[in-house]
Amino acid sequence: MLSNPSTPHSNDSSVVLSASLMLFGFILLVSSGCGTPDRFAVRDLSVTREGWDTLDVSARFIEDRPMAAMSEVVPDLVTMTLFDEAYDTLYVGPLGRIAVFDENLGDSERLLLEVCAYLESHQSCNQHALAASPKRARAEYDVTFPQDSTHGFERAFVESRVLLERQIHGGEGWERFEPTGRKEIYIDAWISDHAQSRMRLPVVRRGQRFILPRYEGYRDFRYAIQSSMLDADSAAVNFDLFVRLSREALPVASEQIVLRPKSESERQEEMRILVERAGAQVLQAMDSFFGVRQAYVFINDWSYAALDRVYRAQFELHWQSGLRGSWSDLSGEIQVRSDGELGTFQLIRASERAGERWEQRIGQSVLELDHLFPENEILPPEDDNESPSDNEETDPRGRFRQ
Repeated sequence: MLSNPSTPHSNDSSVVLSASLMLFGFILLVSSGCGTPDRFAVRDLSVTREGWDTLDVSARFIEDRPMAAMSEVVPDLVTMTLFDEAYDTLYVGPLGRIAVFDENLGDSERLLLEVCAYLESHQSCNQHALAASPKRARAEYDVTFPQDSTHGFERAFVESRVLLERQIHGGEGWERFEPTGRKEIYIDAWISDHAQSRMRLPVVRRGQRFILPRYEGYRDFRYAIQSSMLDADSAAVNFDLFVRLSREALPVASEQIVLRPKSESERQEEMRILVERAGAQVLQAMDSFFGVRQAYVFINDWSYAALDRVYRAQFELHWQSGLRGSWSDLSGEIQVRSDGELGTFQLIRASERAGERWEQRIGQSVLELDHLFPENEILPPEDDNESPSDNEETDPRGRFRQ
């Protein structure tokens, strides 16, 4: 009887297979006896927004062991952290309902919610991205520049009322809101076609007067106006109102004021007033015991330097004074800014009586004049905390001058 040649080989294979199964079973036994999860995860992270200012957060925690069904577990520790766009922490604490101070966040600012759980030596985290409410600003805005006719380009008055709104949660409309922290509001003032002329003015109240030489960039701002006035006989001055609702401040309102030089007749009238008031101060400085009965001023020549805003005028002064009403006369040159400040009178010629009186009362060739437009003089208010920059001069009389 012949034997089956395949039988020994079959028996050998069975022995090898049985040994492999025994070894694999040992490995499974060791692994399943570890007692720690191979997979631990934060699942089904749920974020519910009942409004812009409230978040409800929940999650499930899953343990997945080999050779076992996936099951929920209770972690040893769970923490929830809410970050703003700059990754500053807005909240850290347990899951549940939390308050979000949305009014202090930026326009549609990106937020990140992170939930981390810890089980034995294992950690698992899950994240959820969300955003703050869309926000916008509206403004009632009016700019007066120059503020008056005597201070040139040194004064501006701004009336601004900024209204902050955010989109209604789940709707299309908008609602007013008041942040607990103040939003930055400022004005960029600049001259068209002169990029280097930009000057920033911080807005701190609804009605605000700006003394422009106190702010950085005023010299370039003024020079751009004067250059434009000389080149094009006009200057377009822009005042752009910005509100910082996010990292980038957005323009809310803008006003453009086109400046044109005064006409020749307007300049002549302004010069006439300055000369008359200068003559009155000269007579007051030379006043005698009996006073002045009557006086006349005759203007011989005058000019106006637009870049410096300075008038120069040569004039004659004739007056009657003394007990007998004798006449005296002198001539001289006045130099004064168009706002009436920093005026001087230089004596050129005087009659005998006038010369004697000049030497007695004044004693020098140049007389410094007081402000010739005192009715328009504007001094900084007592509550104005701004200080002049280091490169600005201070007038000895307490006024800031360029």
